[in-house]
Formats: sequence, C-alpha cells, structure tokens
Amino acid sequence: MQPELSLLWGDIHNHNELGYGQGSLDRSYQIARSHLDFYAFTPHAQYADGNAPKGYPIVNENWTAIQEAARSYDDPHTFTTFLAYEWHSAAWGHVHVVYEEDDRPLHFAPSLAELQDIHRNERSILVPHHIAYDHGVDWEQFAADCSPIVELFSEHGSSERDGGLHPMLGHSSGPGSVAYTAQHGLSIGRRFGFTAGTDNHDGYPGGYGLGLTGVWARQNTRAAVMEAIRSRRTYGVTGDRIEVSFTANEQPMGSCVEPGDVEVSFQVQGWDEIALVELIQDGQTIRAWPSSPGTDEQADDLYRFRLEYGWGPMKGYHIHDWTGVIQVTGGTLSAAIPNFASDPFDEHRRKRIDSVAADRCVWQSHTSRGGMFSTRNSSTVGSANDAVCFELKGSHDTRIDIEIGCHASNSILSTPADFSVANHNGMVSRSVTIGELLEGRVPIPMGKPSSWIVVHRAHPRANMSMSERVELKNCRAGSYAYLRVTQANGQMAWSSPIFVGHS
Repeated sequence: MQPELSLLWGDIHNHNELGYGQGSLDRSYQIARSHLDFYAFTPHAQYADGNAPKGYPIVNENWTAIQEAARSYDDPHTFTTFLAYEWHSAAWGHVHVVYEEDDRPLHFAPSLAELQDIHRNERSILVPHHIAYDHGVDWEQFAADCSPIVELFSEHGSSERDGGLHPMLGHSSGPGSVAYTAQHGLSIGRRFGFTAGTDNHDGYPGGYGLGLTGVWARQNTRAAVMEAIRSRRTYGVTGDRIEVSFTANEQPMGSCVEPGDVEVSFQVQGWDEIALVELIQDGQTIRAWPSSPGTDEQADDLYRFRLEYGWGPMKGYHIHDWTGVIQVTGGTLSAAIPNFASDPFDEHRRKRIDSVAADRCVWQSHTSRGGMFSTRNSSTVGSANDAVCFELKGSHDTRIDIEIGCHASNSILSTPADFSVANHNGMVSRSVTIGELLEGRVPIPMGKPSSWIVVHRAHPRANMSMSERVELKNCRAGSYAYLRVTQANGQMAWSSPIFVGHS
C-alpha cells in the first residue's frame, strides 16, 4: 500500500438505546473512543414502507442530542466521529447514512430512489448492509455514486457469497439468498468496496467477532477517512485486526485498472496463524496459499499471542469482574488489542485497556456465561469470553508475568445456582516464556470463582504473515478480484476488490 497511507480501524454501524437497543449515547461514544480510530452511531430513524414512515419518535425527539454527540466527540487526528442514521424498508433493503459534515438533518424518503436523490446533494454516503437476506438489497437500483461501499459482514453473518463460514444466522430474517450476495452484485457489474460493522444493539461499538472496518487513509480526520471510503480503500474483518494490503498494478484496493495483464500483490499479517489466503476472480478462487509455518531456524523477534478468560458454569448468569496485569521481562511490549465480546453490556461497567507501556499492560473487563445462550441480539460468532491480544518483540527467553483478579457477583438474572458461587474473589499469578507459548497454550484455573484463563499459543511473525505477487493474464473489462483471508482460529478478512476497465 502507498507509504503515505495509514491503517485505521472503526465501526460505522452500531445501535444503542436511542432506537431499539440498549446503552446510553455517551456510553457508546466512550467505548468507541477507548479502542477505535473512527465511529458512527446509526440510530434506526425511518422504516419507509413499514411502521415508521415519518420516523421513530425516540430518534426524532433526540436528533439534536445525536448531532451534538457526533460533533463534540470528534477529535481530529485522534478519534473521528460521523453523524449517521439508518433508513430501512422491506422492498429495498436497509442502508445506513453517514454524513461527512455536522448538524445535518434527518432526511426521510418514501423510496430508495428518493433517498439517493436527496443524498446526492449532501456530503454523505449510503451503506447497504446484511444484504444477503432475501430482498436485502435492490441491485437494480444500486447506485455506486451514493454507495461506494457495502457491508459484507456483521453480527448477522457474512453476505459475501452463497456458503462458506459465518452464514446468515445472527437474526431472524432468514438464511439468505444467492441473488442478494455481494458476489452476485459484483457479477452483474455493480462496483463497490467492502466493509464490516457490528450492527449490535447493545451499544458496544467494535464488539469482537461482530465486524470491523479497516481503512487505508492519509490521516485520521473526517475528510480523509471519507475520501478513503469513497475510493474504496477499505476492507472488512470479522474480529481480529488482520492487516491486509492488496494492490493491482501498484494501485490500492478499490482501484480500477486497464484491461489486459494485471499484476496483483498482497501482504497479510494476522493475529493468529494464517490458514489460507485466496485470490478470488469473478467469483472463483483462482489461487490459494495455505499455511506455511516458519521454523526455529528462521530469525524472528516479533510474536503475538492471545490471553483469554471467562469460562465458568454453563448458562451462569452471575457476572465475573476481571482485572489483569502482564509484566514483560527481556522484551518490549508493542501493542495490546482488546477482544471484548461477552455480555453483559451494562451502563456502569467498562471494558478497557487502562494503560500500555513497553514492559507492562493493565486492563479490566467483565464476562457472563448466560449472555452467550440468551442474548437479546444473538450472533453467529459471539463468545462468552473476553480476551486481549498482545504483540511483543523479544526472544524465546522473554518472560511474561501474569496477574489476574476476578470477582463473581450476581446480576438481576441470577439463578439459585448462581448465588452459590457468587461473591467469591480470586487472584492467580503465573509466569510463562515465549518459548513455552510457542509449544502451545497454557491453561490457568481460577479455582474460586469458578473460571479459567488461557494464554494461547504464541505465533512468530513468519507464521502470521504472507505476501505474494501474481500476474493475471488477459483480464477483460468488467472483471474484478479480491482477497479472502482465513486464520487458523476462524477469523477472516476480505479486501475490497480491484476492478478492470471501469472508471
């Protein structure tokens, strides 16, 4: 990817209590700011051909507060926010509207065509989402000038194709239909980039495993992020922040190139072992690169591993409050990425990484097993556990000292069985080396409270990285190609396509 571009992470499709969701407006912005680069809250504003043709009262009445939040939380170069809302219908599918500017109105429209006409006069985009449902998108009325991107993945599942991992099971809108998949839209000449967004209704932007968007932007500002989106320098991931660079004739993902021979290249770095990278051309996998683990003889000093916690009694409705500290000796901690997924997403608790230094990380979160089985907004890839991914530079002898505290407390859903294990406090300490983690994961029992911690296998850079350069011969006008990346732990990424012969 071009050297002046930086990779930013965000969620531009998320809901809270201003709409049919939960969690306050401020809470969602605070959570987004704690671990994302950009964010858009997208309240359900209008059901054009359903029960709210003139808008939902809760959003109409709070639009000024929604405008103010988007304005006040925007912090150029640090945390970018966008004013947004969702428009949906039974006939034309669902889109979320994302503005580049502040203080814009709620635009109601009785049809998709009229909504498109309105937003052609705004600095805004319309993003179709969970498109693979039956009538989830209207490909005949799809307009690339209004919709440079399409949401490929969310808690609903994957809309990429008919089949594959992560089917459309997250809600109750049916199993999906091949005629509405992203691959079908591309096959009939529609041109768009890929994104992913959580679409959860728990007011938790960037929830792990529910979808996240990577953007290659020149800087972290509204204008720069929106320019990257309009240029389709975007891609979607399910959860792990897999780093993907994909170019054609040295032009970035989303670009259009001339017909003929096209040289494509990619660089991928994951947070787990790369299981498979596929080059998709016109709906078919034309090349695939399986895992090629490195050996101890290969020089490497960068490692990544995941520390996961939250196991406990099945369907337990009590809440585990966690505190965690790791101390690194003989190495340098270079990144700590939250993988927070578990319910409950309540108002007063916060999951967050409190501090990261070269030798130390401190964090807190909370988990509950009950939410995995009875969440009000279920997901195909959700988890009752939380985790933190760490990257460090060191050697096999680098030592990681771990100290985890846990307190079990009752929730309003607690059962008699939960009360029997509540109000237990526990603390465990354990030291591991990178050498040990290269051999495999290390389980650590809490004892009391009843739960577990797992330090997963460490991976050297060679096992998490892949790069290739391939020449595609005689590419015809109308062709397209993109990458599909799958890690060994099931987490995925999809680059935006490159297009042949289209301006």
